[in-house]
Amino acid sequence: MQRTLQLKALPGFQEDVDALPDLATKKMALNMLVLVRDGEVSGVRLDARVATGDLSDCYKLYFDPEGVGKPRYRLVYRYSPNRITAVAIEAVAVGRRADLDAYRRAMANLGRDKD
Repeated sequence: MQRTLQLKALPGFQEDVDALPDLATKKMALNMLVLVRDGEVSGVRLDARVATGDLSDCYKLYFDPEGVGKPRYRLVYRYSPNRITAVAIEAVAVGRRADLDAYRRAMANLGRDKD
């Protein structure tokens, strides 16, 4: 029997959700977290980059409620304490794909400086 992971949100995540443009986008972001928790989808592991900072303990998923063209939003999450022994999925940030908005929010929510 597979253990169900808890969903947790870092400080700042709710403000990220509130900043999304409409109810459909907000719902889709939260639904994506449930899909990750349930093992139905998984994101791509991030790394440390000059433009975004070190997000190597996080994963990203693209999504867009319109479903046409390139997805306009990113969800950033991580496993707590790590992917092997995870007890929770931590929602780190959500935001627009443009201008690395989601990654900037992730760095802020994690309390990390971009060095």
